[in-house]
Order: sequence, then C-alpha cells, then structure tokens
Amino acid sequence: MLRKLYYTIAGTEKAFSFEHRIFNLTSFVLTVFSAQGTIFNSILGLHPTTIILGITGASLTLLTFYLSRFRKLFNQTLLVGFILATIFVLAPLFFYNGASLGPTIYLMVMILTALLLISPPGMQLLLCIIYAVSIISLLVLEYYNPDWIIPYSTNAQRIADYATSLLYTLFFTALVIWLFRRSYDREQRTITLQKTELETLYADAQEKNIYIQSLIRELHHRVKNNLQVVSSLMSLQSNRVEDEHAKTALQEGKTRVDAMAMIHQKLYVDNELAAVNMQDYLNQLTSSLAGSFGLPAFAVETTVQLPNPSMNIDRAVSIGLIVNELVTNACKHAFKQTTDPKLYIQLAQTGDDLQLSVADNGIGLKNNDEAESGFGLKLVGILVNQLDASMQVTNKPGTRYTIQMKAE
Repeated sequence: MLRKLYYTIAGTEKAFSFEHRIFNLTSFVLTVFSAQGTIFNSILGLHPTTIILGITGASLTLLTFYLSRFRKLFNQTLLVGFILATIFVLAPLFFYNGASLGPTIYLMVMILTALLLISPPGMQLLLCIIYAVSIISLLVLEYYNPDWIIPYSTNAQRIADYATSLLYTLFFTALVIWLFRRSYDREQRTITLQKTELETLYADAQEKNIYIQSLIRELHHRVKNNLQVVSSLMSLQSNRVEDEHAKTALQEGKTRVDAMAMIHQKLYVDNELAAVNMQDYLNQLTSSLAGSFGLPAFAVETTVQLPNPSMNIDRAVSIGLIVNELVTNACKHAFKQTTDPKLYIQLAQTGDDLQLSVADNGIGLKNNDEAESGFGLKLVGILVNQLDASMQVTNKPGTRYTIQMKAE
C-alpha cells in the first residue's frame, strides 16, 4: 500500500531518475503542507494574509508538482522557478508568523537541504547564496522594521504553529533520508554483486589466459621441433646429393628454416607469446651463421639500438630471414679475397624510422655476380616489400645493405 502510494506520488524508478522522484515528493509534500497550513491558520485565527499566502504557496507547489510529475519536466529552469516561488511565499509569511520567533526560517532551511540533495553540482552554490541572502535580508529587515512583525495572539498559537511545522519538517527529513538510504543500500548491493561477478569473470579469464599461454608455448615448442626436423632432413638430404647446386640450395634452405626455428625456440625458452628480443635473437642468429661458414665469433659485430628490444613475431621473422640471406651471401661471396673478414649488423630506430644495416669488408658486388641475381637476394626483395620498406645498396669498400622501414 505504502509502496503504491509512493510510486503514485514520486513516480516509478523506470520513468524517473532518483533526483526527479525526490523533487516530485518535495513539491507534493509542500503542497500538502501549504494546504494544511492554510486550514490550521484559519482555525487558529491567524492573520488573513497568512491564509492568502498559504493558498498561493499551495497553488505554486501544486503547479510545480503537476509539471514535474505528469509533464515530466525536471531542469534548472524549473528548479530556479521553484526556489523563487518558495522565497516569494515564505518571505512575507516570515513577518506574519512572528519573524525570527516563528518557524519560517526552519522551513527555508529544510527546503534548501532537500534541493541541495537533488540539484546538479553547478547549482548548489547558487542555491546556498540565494537562501543565505534571503534569510539574512529577512533578519536585517526585522531588525530595522520591528513594526512589520505580526506577533502571535497567544502562546498557544505559537506552540501549535511550531508543532505543526516541526512535525512536517521531521516527517519530510526522515522520508528523504530513508529514500536516500534505501537508494544507497540498493546501489551498494548492486556494486557488491557486480564486483563479485567481475571477480568471478576475472578469475575465469585468468584461468583461460594461463591455459591459452600454455597452449601457445606448446605451439611454439612443437613448431620449433618440427622446423628442426625439417632442418635435419634437409641436412641429411644435402649429404646424399652429389650435385653441388642442389647441395647448396638445400644448405641455404636449412639456414632459413633454422632462422625461423630459432625464433620459436626463443619464444618458448623466454616464456614470451609473440614478442622476440631482437638483441638476443640477432646475436644468436649471426653467430650461428658465422660459425657455419667457419668464421670466428669476433668477425661478426651485431648492434641493436631500440627503445624496446622486443618486436612482434611477424616482423622479427622477416628481419631474421633478411639478415640470414645477407649474411649468408656475404660469407659465400664477399670474403674470397679477404684475410680478415668482418660483418657488421645494426638494427636501430631513429625517430619514426627503423633501419637495418648489413655490411661487410669484402670485395663488393660485381656485374653479373651470382650473388646479385640469386634466389637469396630475390627473397630479400620479397621480404622488404612485405615490410613496406625500401632497400639501398652501396658498394666498395665492401657491400652495405640499408633497409629503411617504419617503426612499430
């Protein structure tokens, strides 16, 4: 019954916001209070002006209730109009209800408290200023114009007026506090429920994430193993082939497979899912390549200058294959007439650009050189295009390949 009455007066939660419902309730309670006050003032024999002001106040608050509850208006204009209407009624009523000895100021404070709870933050200071100026102005006018005050005829009138105002103030304050507490408790229950659901979802997500990570690690491990099997088969096949061109092709294919297997090995060992440490990877790759061609470790100088040495696996594979081809090319062709071979590999970021440089101190490229037209450099060109990069070759002394691309 009470719930149905509350929804009839304030409106349902689906149709009105919480602040709007409090405003509906405030305007309705003030309408009832004004109407009741008018009747009581008439019974108590107070000044006729108080009756006129009571009727005026009841009419204004009833109009506000109609606009807010049934026309669903709730904006700053309506709030300001409501504030001015209450001051317009309560200011003259102040002098007809014993001035500072009457309950008018307490009613103004009660209304201000309710409005502060429902008004937007930008209006709250304005509300305080309006009501503070109004109350101070009334007290100043009372001080300088004591003859404006219409005192209570009897002490019984004063007590009855006070008692009525006090009961309404207590009732309204308790009702608003109860509604806010009810709303707060509901929101707390909702927050607690949502928190529990989020914690459950987070725990499930963490469990799935751990499972997915283990699957990816296992995938890297199996890919690495499969690539190593392919590499071993190519190595065995190259040993059985007598044709030198076929043997060379198989050995070069093996180094390419090894370059890719090395990435998956690093991802598995480093417990990374999709990011490769390029410093470690290029050091390991170039050292392995140099060793396979009989070059000492100090013959290769690898430098990585990146803000973040980690790189996604797709780009790392492409760069690794490019380095593999260029280093292999240099080891096969550049050092035929060099007694102290040197290789310089550098991967550096400058601004938004990433630059890969592979240089040697060999004999340099010659016209119609097989290294210039072989499959290795064709593969490098394909990989450069995949990276949306550009490549520049400078020749003598030695050969330098410079590949420019956008940083991630």
